[in-house]
Amino acid sequence: MKQVLLYLPVLHAGYEAFLDRHADAAEVLLLGRGFQERFPSLKKDIRALDPERAAAYLRPFRAVRVVEPADLPGVLTAATLVVPDEEIMHSLAEAYGLTVTFDRTFLRWDRTWSQAQQPVGHAARTTLDELVPAYLRLAQDQALRSSDWWRQVGAVAVRDGVVLATAYNHHHPTEYAPYLDGDPRNEFSRGLRADLSTAIHAEASLVASAAREGIVLAGADLYVTTFPCPACARLVAETGFRRCFFTGPYSVLDGESILKAAGIELIWVDLSESVPPPPGTPDAAHPPMP
Repeated sequence: MKQVLLYLPVLHAGYEAFLDRHADAAEVLLLGRGFQERFPSLKKDIRALDPERAAAYLRPFRAVRVVEPADLPGVLTAATLVVPDEEIMHSLAEAYGLTVTFDRTFLRWDRTWSQAQQPVGHAARTTLDELVPAYLRLAQDQALRSSDWWRQVGAVAVRDGVVLATAYNHHHPTEYAPYLDGDPRNEFSRGLRADLSTAIHAEASLVASAAREGIVLAGADLYVTTFPCPACARLVAETGFRRCFFTGPYSVLDGESILKAAGIELIWVDLSESVPPPPGTPDAAHPPMP
């Protein structure tokens, strides 16, 4: 016999697919409001249905019960317990000593999914052009100019073998603002209130500097050390880049779907072998002077 245990804040196709995969479960158990005390982040989920209301929507199709912390682990009577592979369920399994089967599925943003490092789904390695790794090395050299201790990112725009612009992530009003005055986002979890950041991302800086200099980037190729975040992906899409070359992982957000919808080809490049920057490019490996 099988049971399914999950947090169900809303009803959408992802949850439907998850439950359909486990239609053979004898019972679906939904986390009740009492779990908000154990997981304070659930209190912030303003879109969440009342657990009993969510259960009512499922009851015509499945045996459903809302459970509270005091009910566990007593209500878990099946030999197999399936849970979504997300942070809450990992914490529950550890706290109650549960033996569970994790279903690796994306249902909602939690800390783990927001920070997960994954390669872009449909991108492929490329070794067709020997200059491609060289341009990415140039982007890496740009990244070294960033004073950001958390993440250093470099970006390069190229068209027909000509480097049009380079950039790296930095801060305003000064490069060292978060270290002199403190980072205004220190009190927020990663991914929250990005509008309070003093940083401008490398891709945004690249597009802005090109606009200032009157450089047209439409149809150019973008080389970045880290896959664009959703905000930068929207900017890259609007700019009209033709291809986006990148190396390394990226956070699993919606940047990939944004660029794909804009018709931008995504190409991951393996830089495991040492490749120097293309000849004739400026020396960007040294950080700026304060």
